[in-house]
Amino acid sequence: MAPLLLRQGDRETLQRLVRSTSVRAGLAQRARFVLLAADGVSNTEIAQKVGTARNTVIAWRARYTEAGMAGLADHDRSGRPRRIDHRVIVAATLRPPPKNLGITH
Repeated sequence: MAPLLLRQGDRETLQRLVRSTSVRAGLAQRARFVLLAADGVSNTEIAQKVGTARNTVIAWRARYTEAGMAGLADHDRSGRPRRIDHRVIVAATLRPPPKNLGITH
């Protein structure tokens, strides 16, 4: 299979994503798929190296080809929207539990 052609400037961005400790693991993994594909590694080899399914590699490679870096971003999830706001979760987590539960944390 021919190496994946990267858009100008993307190699550096992808390398930064792979090395970053603050980026989501899924995005770093997708960046690694694309970098390996650009280096001429086959989809099967990428899947084995990264520990994922070959079809997953093929899908992310196609998304990069179609949309570039934007194609590696998560899409909105289907299904019912959240019923509770993130701020409520954080506030509840920071508050100590009621004493009658007999737990400390």
